[in-house]
Amino acid sequence: MSFKFPNLSSLQNTLQQTTQQLTSSIQDNLSHLEKEVSSLNSNLSPILKRTTRSLQEKFGSIDDISELPQEYKDLEKKTDNLKVFYKKVLTITSQYEIESYDYPPNLRESLNDYGKLFNEKLSGLSQATTTSEAEAVLMATSKDQTPKTFNHQLSKAFKNSRELLVSETEEGELVESSLTTALLKVSEYYYKVGDERLEQDKLIISEFNNKVRNILSHDFDKASKLRKQVEISRLSFDTVRSDIKFYQKGDENVEVPDALSKKLELAEDELVSATELAVESMKRLIKPVESLALVKILVKIQLNYHKNVAGELSTLVDELESIPADVE
Repeated sequence: MSFKFPNLSSLQNTLQQTTQQLTSSIQDNLSHLEKEVSSLNSNLSPILKRTTRSLQEKFGSIDDISELPQEYKDLEKKTDNLKVFYKKVLTITSQYEIESYDYPPNLRESLNDYGKLFNEKLSGLSQATTTSEAEAVLMATSKDQTPKTFNHQLSKAFKNSRELLVSETEEGELVESSLTTALLKVSEYYYKVGDERLEQDKLIISEFNNKVRNILSHDFDKASKLRKQVEISRLSFDTVRSDIKFYQKGDENVEVPDALSKKLELAEDELVSATELAVESMKRLIKPVESLALVKILVKIQLNYHKNVAGELSTLVDELESIPADVE
């Protein structure tokens, strides 16, 4: 038996080619990795420099800070003050979104309502014949859906009192007195007044509160982002200025490299552009037209509410005056 060995020269060539290909691939990968790292460093370096400078400025270790135009600083102050105004007013007008804002919780009444609801469910469960009917009883809300406003609850109190005071004949007919007639009318009109209040609240929420929130979340947010960009551009500009000073080492006659000079020029252009955009945005924001319109809307809604209430109460008084005192 004989064995045939491969050609050693051919084997060496194959190994050499494989090694060269592997080496080339590694070099390509390393080159690509170096580019990636270089790109990452170039992106991170400006951010780190700005962050470092910002901290140095805050702690007072740097006082060479570029001064922004006075117009810009005045606009910032006016914008911030307008934002404070909107937030303060919204803090108060947001109460219109709480149905019971003029009728705070009463512990005794809450306990009575809870007891009434418990009895309703207990009665309903005793009549339920299937599981689904029992679930429906448990999930059901109270039968009394009277809104929790002062006038609605006062209306309910007058109505319930009238039902207690009205007399009944032997035939089962209800007999009104001047008092029960008055109580019924008062109950009806107070309920209307309560509805007027709810309508006022709905309009204030949609025409004032929601619009103020939109301004705060959209317009002020946009202006805030532009102002942040100004600060970033200013830090970048001052960072380059600091690099130039470090390069010159106190000697202003030292010629600055073109690349560094170009960098400073670009940073200055970016600062100017960012400042112009922020100024334009803040000028639009502080124009009194929209704010004044919102204030007018708020007052008009309230005026309309009070007019309607006054009309309802005026009619009620006339009807009460027409009730004979001797009605039995």
